[in-house]
Formats: sequence, structure tokens, C-alpha cells
Amino acid sequence: MQRSRLSRAMQWIWPVLSVGMMALLFYSSSMPGDESGAASMGIIDRLQNALPPLRLFDADVLHFLLRKGAHFAAYFTLAFFTAQALKYYLWQRRWLFLAAWGIASLYGVADEIHQYFVPGRACLLSDMVINSVGAFFGTLLVLYLLRKPSHKME
Repeated sequence: MQRSRLSRAMQWIWPVLSVGMMALLFYSSSMPGDESGAASMGIIDRLQNALPPLRLFDADVLHFLLRKGAHFAAYFTLAFFTAQALKYYLWQRRWLFLAAWGIASLYGVADEIHQYFVPGRACLLSDMVINSVGAFFGTLLVLYLLRKPSHKME
């Protein structure tokens, strides 16, 4: 009975997390380029202060890696949440994979197009690819977790 209650609660929590992640992505991509760049350079400064060996690397290189890594991580997370939400409705793993990966990837494309209209931001094909690759691996993680005997598809 406890498992059933938890399962019912998760049916609502995963979609909320998924939509919340979409809102966070939209908000962050709505930041003008100078604000966004300053925020990520601030993270680089804090990382270099906390981890002195990072000072050996050029701040611009670290900035590039942080921003591209953030794309990957954000869409990995979005696809993970989306696949978790969809697992209650799509019983075949193939359809679960295609739906979750597709939703997250298409959102990544739409978000990049949205950035085209934000001052100082750009719509980059490379970011669309990174978003899609992150979504691919986020979806794969859910499928891997569903293969374990304790995580049967419902």
C-alpha cells in the first residue's frame, strides 16, 4: 500500500519537475547575453578561487566548457524528468524513449530559437546538438533504471 501511494504521488511529481525545468530553462535563456555571460563568469571566478589548480586554465576556455556543460546537464535533467513522467503512460520502452527524447530535444530547439530574439544571445546549431545529446543520455538513464527488477514499468 505504501508503494502504491508513493507511485501515485510520483505520477504528479515527475510532470511538475519536468514543467518546472522547462520554466527554469526559459527563464535562463531569457537573460540578455551580457547578464548571462557575467553570471557564468562569476561561477568561473568562484570555481577558480575554490579550486586553485583551475587557475592554470584560461578563463575563456572554462567559460566555454561551463556553458556547454550546462546545456548538456540541463537537457539531461529535462529528459530524465520527462521520461520518469511518461513511464506511467507509455509501457513500451521504445515509445518511452522516443517521446521523452523527442520532447526534450524539441524543447531544446525551441529554446535556442527563442534565444535568437534575446539581446546578446544567439541561436546555435551546436547548442541544439548538445541539448539533444544530453536529452539522449537522460532518457537512457531512465531506461537503464527501469531494467532493474525493483523498477518495473507500471
